[in-house]
Amino acid sequence: MQLRRLGPFGVSCLGLGCMNLSHAYGTPPPAEAAGALLLRALDQGITHFDTAALYGFGKNETLLGKVLKPHRQKIFLASKCGMTGVDGKRVIDGRPQTLKRTCEESLKRLQTDVIDLYYLHRWDRQVPIEDSVGALGELVREGKIKSIGLSEVSAATLRRAHAVHPVAALQSEYSLW
Repeated sequence: MQLRRLGPFGVSCLGLGCMNLSHAYGTPPPAEAAGALLLRALDQGITHFDTAALYGFGKNETLLGKVLKPHRQKIFLASKCGMTGVDGKRVIDGRPQTLKRTCEESLKRLQTDVIDLYYLHRWDRQVPIEDSVGALGELVREGKIKSIGLSEVSAATLRRAHAVHPVAALQSEYSLW
């Protein structure tokens, strides 16, 4: 499979968005089928796997951690923070202390020491983007994440964020569903 540049990384030109293995767009498949799909994607040359703390309220990260841990050195792992499930409801929280805590939780669920690309899933309008990205920059310096991404932000917000710390990726949802 061809590779593409994503920040400083070379990743498969096709990535696997793993959300619907645990969340959204209908009933998720059984865990065994979801795990088999992840391994089949890896066998087909997919190296970029994308998940989030929100997906299945942590279940998706847990699935990826369990299935892909033996292959960690071969894959590019992206996850997202800043939007999680609390008492079964979606909550946006971009406070620095929350982002640092949820990174630790994601690292445990993913069974890894570092996340290659960590997105701010949604910008919390109650927190300046500079503060949220500043906290993510600290996680880069601590070696817990390798690069920062943003999801669903404007060009102006992206410029403000990038002034604080380099932003490697911008993600916007585009689904055929």
